[in-house]
Amino acid sequence: MKPNYERALVIGGSRGAGKELALSLSREGTNTTVVARGEVSLAKLKADSPDLNTMAMDATSDGVADKLMKEIDPDLLILTVGYEPKMIPFYKQSWDEFSGAWNTDTRIAHAFSSAALTQPMKKGGIVVSFSSGAGLSGSRLSGGYAGAKRMQHFLTDYAQKESELLDLGLTFYSIIPKQLIQGTVLGLAAAEAYSAAVGKPVAQFLNQWDEPLTANKIANHVASLLRHTEPTENKAYVITGTGMAAA
Repeated sequence: MKPNYERALVIGGSRGAGKELALSLSREGTNTTVVARGEVSLAKLKADSPDLNTMAMDATSDGVADKLMKEIDPDLLILTVGYEPKMIPFYKQSWDEFSGAWNTDTRIAHAFSSAALTQPMKKGGIVVSFSSGAGLSGSRLSGGYAGAKRMQHFLTDYAQKESELLDLGLTFYSIIPKQLIQGTVLGLAAAEAYSAAVGKPVAQFLNQWDEPLTANKIANHVASLLRHTEPTENKAYVITGTGMAAA
């Protein structure tokens, strides 16, 4: 990692790519705080890496984003929250089920991006927001998830423009995993739902991609992006099992 990240705040970093990034940052000497709702997963993470700071709380709650940004004052903010939608057609979902990702992932992106702009983060601060390939091509069995992740990507773009207009010197990156992430709860649920929909075994369905995409691969690609001494020209990147490219 770039050596001058002093404090990192990872929202939703108790598992998946967020966890791998948090561990990598901590190993590189960055004072890293992980916030998530799951106390059990956070306790395990803390046991595995005692140098990490962990906080069990609901990042969607009113005022939490402003509070954490003030208290921790990060120069690196990573938003890796991943709502797990009910994998059934939209007409079988209640509105609460359909809109779940909007009220978690998109709400968190809105709150923390707003806090980064209004606190504001110090010049040179980096915000990394994870969207989804569903936001590019849709996801008919996950209700409003695709739209919520697309809006999350838009929010990152909006925040970058606002930073430039306000001369804040912040960089907002949008990370878009473009295929199912194997080895995760959401990846498995989606694979099972879509393989059943097309009448294929899960393994055969996943073979549509040349290489599997894992949380560790995503973390490594994002880590390589964060090692740049200056922000890259492109601010949105898609990641597949074979690599990362500008969106």
